[in-house]
Amino acid sequence: MKIDQSFIKKHLPALKECVNNASREIINIYSSNNFGEISKSDGSPLTIADQKANEVIMCNLKDISPDIPIVSEETFDKSFLNEIKSLYWLVDPLDGTREFINKTDEFTVNIALICDKKAVFGIVASPVKEKIWHGSIFDDNQREESLPDCLRLVMSKSHKSINDEAFLEFLDDRNVKYQIIEKGSSLKLCGLADNNADIYPRFGPTSEWDIAAGHAILSSRGGSVFQLSNCKELAYSKQDTILNPAFAAFRNKSLKDTYLPILSEFYKKLV
Repeated sequence: MKIDQSFIKKHLPALKECVNNASREIINIYSSNNFGEISKSDGSPLTIADQKANEVIMCNLKDISPDIPIVSEETFDKSFLNEIKSLYWLVDPLDGTREFINKTDEFTVNIALICDKKAVFGIVASPVKEKIWHGSIFDDNQREESLPDCLRLVMSKSHKSINDEAFLEFLDDRNVKYQIIEKGSSLKLCGLADNNADIYPRFGPTSEWDIAAGHAILSSRGGSVFQLSNCKELAYSKQDTILNPAFAAFRNKSLKDTYLPILSEFYKKLV
């Protein structure tokens, strides 16, 4: 199966409808007082909304492309790592479950298409904002490349860590001016894609389905996501873990060229 711009264009209307269907299921639960919250084995929360959205997405994707396997957070098992193909859908039916439970409105539906270890297409929906972002590596959107006087750092609302605070001190010591923009879920990457932030540094754990869709959208707008340990672009389909290494996402190439070495230097001090 050839994955190119024509493939994306052909299936985009159905994919938009897919995330809209999942969003409606999520909002129905969000508007109620019954989330059915439980804790998964890793301690992360799970709600009825996660499960309902997953059912809708799995059904819709099988109709859209019966021959493309689906890897979803809600059905994932570690044994899948040995069976992952070169082409598959990667799904987080409700990214930001804690934000959902806390009623912050900052949660999303994420669907990415992974091909040869790259996020080649992504679609993200915000159920509350009724907004959809999408993009692929086949898009050719030019991006303004100038550097800001004050760096806009996007960070998580519910996962800010000691390492995040240490990084801010690291920037202070180097007289780098910055402001913090707090966002939940994959809205952080969408914020970069929308030119509302410049860099998203992430030192703590994330899973591949958390960022793959946003990664593809950001790539379609001239941005990038790089590992901090080796300064290589973040890859998917790892055989040993579904977790991502520490990374940083950049709005454009100029920001990446300027700040990736600084972030890498800080990360080396951590490890």
